Amino acid sequence: MKKVIKTFAVVTLILCAVPLMAQRGPGRKGKHGGPEGPERPGMHGVMHEMLLEEAGVPEAKREEIRKKSHEIHKQMMEINFEIRELRLKSKKEYEKKKPSEKALKDLNLKIAELRKKQFLMMGIFKIEVHLSLTPEQREKLLELGKRNRQKFMNRMGPHPGMEPDEMD
Repeated sequence: MKKVIKTFAVVTLILCAVPLMAQRGPGRKGKHGGPEGPERPGMHGVMHEMLLEEAGVPEAKREEIRKKSHEIHKQMMEINFEIRELRLKSKKEYEKKKPSEKALKDLNLKIAELRKKQFLMMGIFKIEVHLSLTPEQREKLLELGKRNRQKFMNRMGPHPGMEPDEMD
């Protein structure tokens, strides 16, 4: 009887897994199931790299930007780890019979400060990159960004409060 139950369980799991795997479908190999290729490489950093190249930023400058980006990414990962640790502490505090309001508020404040630090770090990096480019490169990059946002918005369709001319 146990053998029949195990066999039934295995068959049921396989039958449940097949439709889930089939949902991806052919040609959907990119990040989050999106298509691969030059249009959608699936990596955010690669997309920025392509935009910088298209804007006429020389390889040496892109390498400098890439190095700084990697440094910031490492710092962001470290901060994310700290935030995760604080959230675990917060979760443990919430699970207590009598959670400390002060402890929860302190943990919340620390998480908010770390998020603010990340936000400022990314903002400053963006400003530094932008100002390190020539006026022509900045203008081209802004045009490319506008074009990409427009493509994205066209794919997403109209949104409440959006003017019809914003879709063109």
